[in-house]
Amino acid sequence: MKSICFILAISFAPFVATGVAHGQTLSGITQALGSGDTQALAAAMDAEVELSLLEDENLYSRDQAIQKLSAFFAAHPPSGFSQVHQGSSKSDDAEYCIGNLATKDGSFRIYIYIAKKADRMVLQELRFDRE
Repeated sequence: MKSICFILAISFAPFVATGVAHGQTLSGITQALGSGDTQALAAAMDAEVELSLLEDENLYSRDQAIQKLSAFFAAHPPSGFSQVHQGSSKSDDAEYCIGNLATKDGSFRIYIYIAKKADRMVLQELRFDRE
């Protein structure tokens, strides 16, 4: 009986670990957005990120995206992030989150898209729209 439990535990461990890693990535991104932590966002980003800041939309390198986000957070200091909706693809290789970023001068609707690349989840798209 112990050997059957052990085999089952080993068989399901990768699925449990993957779910935890996905949640931590998305949670870390939302926390970083709420505090304006561009270094934490950089750590979660893919090499290129589709970034849409109000009317400015483009595909940027990680460094360029961080510069744009730093300028945005300097102009709109964040005071918190609240998640409205979260979902994932059927194949479980991508997730998204929609939420509201509260700033000192108003609220922004945020769309986050992360996808599996190699062995980790990376931030591939980030959209900011004024509410």
